[in-house]
Amino acid sequence: MERVYRPQSDVFQVTTGADAVRHARDRIVAVAIGWGVPLAPEALGDLRVCASEVVTNALEHAGGECRVTVRWTGRRLLVEVADRSRRAPVMLSPGDELPSGRGLLLVQALAGGWEWERTESGKVVRFAFTAGTAESFPAGTAESFPAGSAESFPTGAAAAAGGCGAPLVAHSR
Repeated sequence: MERVYRPQSDVFQVTTGADAVRHARDRIVAVAIGWGVPLAPEALGDLRVCASEVVTNALEHAGGECRVTVRWTGRRLLVEVADRSRRAPVMLSPGDELPSGRGLLLVQALAGGWEWERTESGKVVRFAFTAGTAESFPAGTAESFPAGSAESFPTGAAAAAGGCGAPLVAHSR
């Protein structure tokens, strides 16, 4: 019997607290495992690091709370972190002598990319992990978000207006 696929999502709020980031990253990984997302243990570890970095950025730089959305499309695990700041995320260069601020470099290296866009209420930062292949993850693909969704990836004028971070590509292991 052929298995019928239905897209899945999990949405939750995170508020600053002693274990907030740990709980958020544990939930993201547990959701992926619970849905049977075919990611190797090493990729799940990378997912954990990326989730920690993006949630930490939102809590530290955007008012102490954020909304996390995890989506499984059947091919891609998409993670979005929305916050109330409209300031662009900043990816520092490896040579900077600051003791912190390299989280997006980690996301770039481990997930293969990330994107962001401004929203009416702030911004959304997103990254993705692809199961089983190393194909690129082009912005604005119909598979990534429902047609007409305000959360679709910025392209064209939206991207030119400051809606993109590093190119978002799929990550698989």
